[in-house]
Formats: sequence, structure tokens, C-alpha cells
Amino acid sequence: MSLRLHCRSCQAAFVTSKDQVGQSVECPKCGASMVVPRPNPVQDSSIVDEPTLKRMKPPLADAPPPGKSSVFIAKGKGGKKPANKGLWAALILVPVLLVGGFVAWPSIRDWLDPRPKTVVEGAAYDYLTALKKGDEAEIRRLGVVQEPPTIRSFAALTRDKGRDHREKGDFKPIARLNRSIEKKFVYDPNNGRFTPKDPLGAAAGVLDAAHDAKAKAEKDKTYEKMASGDPEEAMEAAINFGGVLAKLSDGILSPKKLIPSYKMLVQGANPPLTGPELALALDYATHRESWDGLLKRPFPTLKADGPFVFEKAEVTAEVQDKLASSGEAPTLLRLKLVRFQLDAIDTRWKVVSARRVTPGVPDLPEDEDGPDPEVPAESTKPSPGEIPSLPNLNLEGLPTDLPK
Repeated sequence: MSLRLHCRSCQAAFVTSKDQVGQSVECPKCGASMVVPRPNPVQDSSIVDEPTLKRMKPPLADAPPPGKSSVFIAKGKGGKKPANKGLWAALILVPVLLVGGFVAWPSIRDWLDPRPKTVVEGAAYDYLTALKKGDEAEIRRLGVVQEPPTIRSFAALTRDKGRDHREKGDFKPIARLNRSIEKKFVYDPNNGRFTPKDPLGAAAGVLDAAHDAKAKAEKDKTYEKMASGDPEEAMEAAINFGGVLAKLSDGILSPKKLIPSYKMLVQGANPPLTGPELALALDYATHRESWDGLLKRPFPTLKADGPFVFEKAEVTAEVQDKLASSGEAPTLLRLKLVRFQLDAIDTRWKVVSARRVTPGVPDLPEDEDGPDPEVPAESTKPSPGEIPSLPNLNLEGLPTDLPK
């Protein structure tokens, strides 16, 4: 006969002989020692038939598997498991954190990356950063200022939207003017002037005009009248002679004919420029060096005939000058940025001007279309009875000792 035993240590089931009752045996699995108990008659197959024994005792498969033990789970009051407080706290805190992070994200983003996201302010920020670092290559890439300021730091970057300006037009009239200029003149980028392609023709025209003026003076006996003793006759001759000289200076001897600037040629264009086209051409004439830096070539060489867009904007920032002391108040720096687009040309936003604003002085916009110093203003006509001022008639070969 054999007995079925369960090890109290590892719960392993094993069989031993009935003759070992009351003796100590070792578990074949873990080696734990145990005393073989006296069998229960109910569990003895010799007393109870096999069908009854199978109904009264669990099969071998229901025994705990080797190497495993049951787990005891404590129950709370009323037989219910205790609530998971950590799960409830997470369900409450996670939405709160998400909402708080969404609200605070703009401030966090600005703290992580302070560069403005708009194009104009971003270009100004990059330029000021290059000034602060002293990166000359980056300064030249982002702007065309001839003498950029030196700063230690900057803050409070603000766009002055009241000074935004945008011109959109057709470049065809300007291209036509540039082609006509190119046929007659040669551009000198050093001084921004044009010289005639045929200098001998210009010189011949000057000589012809001077010869005609001399012949007219001899025909009118201007020299004899100026040398006469009659004051009125001499004055009239001098006025006539001065008119001849003025006609020469306004004609063949004028700068418009000999060494014109681009502004002179724009103002004398035929057909004339108007609207955005005129504003664009005059802007180049006023800021020639900035435009040459933007385009990397002279503006009069452009011959495209497509639409163009020219934009201007201004940005201010509080800067600490590099040579300023640590306790000195910051100064206001105004940056002017422009962008020009024409067919395949796109200059992007570039800084063309950087000027400090003096405290107490009105911060007026730059004079874009000021008076042209190259074109003399029209002289006022004398009132009746007033003798006009005479030109300097101290010319070689002409009498200068006029009677008083």
C-alpha cells in the first residue's frame, strides 16, 4: 500500500510506502523532513472503494503546482478592496497639468526661444544678435549698413507699424528707361553718375553753343554797348549777355547733359514715370549705395519687365552701447528694413539703416523725397522796377571797367 503526502514546505505531492507511517521521510523535491501521518480510513483505497474515493478526494491535478504557493489578499471592511488613491489623484492632476501647460506654453516658448516668429521682427532680431556677437560676416549678410553700431545687449524689440510702406507696380517703364539710358550713357558706380558714350559729340555741342553765343553777341553789338558811356545801354547789354550764359548753362552745359545723375534722368524721362514706378526709381536715386548692396549690382542694369513689390518697415529696440558704462541708461536704436521682389530677384528683409534716436529730439521718419541739391531751384522773378542780380561777367576778353 502507498500513501499520498504533501510537503508542508514546497507543497509538492509525492507517494511513500504505508510502512513509513510514524517515521520521518524527506521530500524528494526540497528535501524537507516530515513525519508520515497515520492514514484516514476514508482516504484508504483498501477500505473505501475506488469510485467513492474519487468523489471524496480531489484529483492530483487540483493540487498546487510545484514551486508555487497561494497568495493571500487582504480584504477591507465589508469585503471590498481598498480604493486606489494614486489612480484617482492621477486622473485629477493630469488634466489640470495639461490645461496649465497649454495656457503657459507661449511664455515657456518665448523663454526657450526668444526669437520673434514674424519675418520682419525675426530679421531685426538676427541682425541685433549679430551686432551683439560682433559677427561681421553675419552682419554683412543681414544688412547693408556701411558703419553698423556696436552694442552689448538689446531688449524690447518693437515694430513701428505706422511706418510700414508697400509699393506694388510694373517694372516695365523703369526697364525701358534703363535701356534708353544705357544706349547714351556709361554708368560710373563710384560716384553714381553717367557720362556720355560719345564724349567728343558732347564737346562738339559745347563748342557749337559757345560759338553761336559769341556770334549773337557780335551781331547785337553787345560788347560795344557794354563799353559805351550810356549806363542804361550798358546795363541792357549786360543783362542780355547774362541771359546767353544762363541759356548755355541750362542747355548744353547743364549737368543733365554732361554728367547726369539717375534722379535727373528719371525726372526727365519721356514718357514720364508715375505712381509706384516713380517712387521706386526715386528711392534708388536717394539711397543708391543701399540699393547696390541689396542687389549686388547697379539698379540701372535691371531690365526685367515683370511686376515688382517693394516693402519698407521700421523696428525699434533698446540697446546698451558697447562703450557705455554698466549703469548707463539704454538708448533707442531704430532699424529700417526693406525687401524688393522682381521675377527671380528676392532680397529678403535686410537692414539698410541703423540710427540712434536722440532723447528730446523728435523721431521723424527719414526724408525719402527731399529736395534735390543737384537741380537748382527756380529763381524768383524780379518785381516791376527791380533790377535783377547779374551773373559774374568777369570773363577773359570782355571789358570789365563798365561806367558806374
